[in-house]
Amino acid sequence: MRKISIRIVKDGMVLAEPLKNLHGGLLLEKGTALTVSFAARLAQRGISTVCVEGEPEPGEETTSTVQFAEIEKIPLEELFKGKIVNKSMHIIYEALARLRN
Repeated sequence: MRKISIRIVKDGMVLAEPLKNLHGGLLLEKGTALTVSFAARLAQRGISTVCVEGEPEPGEETTSTVQFAEIEKIPLEELFKGKIVNKSMHIIYEALARLRN
């Protein structure tokens, strides 16, 4: 199993875990075959990563590589938009803001 960016999904990749929304609602069952076009629709709805079956392919970036390569380019306001719903998330936001300055 590997966790990858939704942007590198290829037709036929199979979910290794159920895909849930931010509220825990089931979007897709484990074992569902993905398509590039469906992955694009998931990305539009805020899904950034999926767990798929198999081992990383040569040269494939796993989500940790993608996130660390791009995280500093994204404004914190965009990263946390709609996600600061409790004190813990606010503390994380403030800590990241201090690290970036």
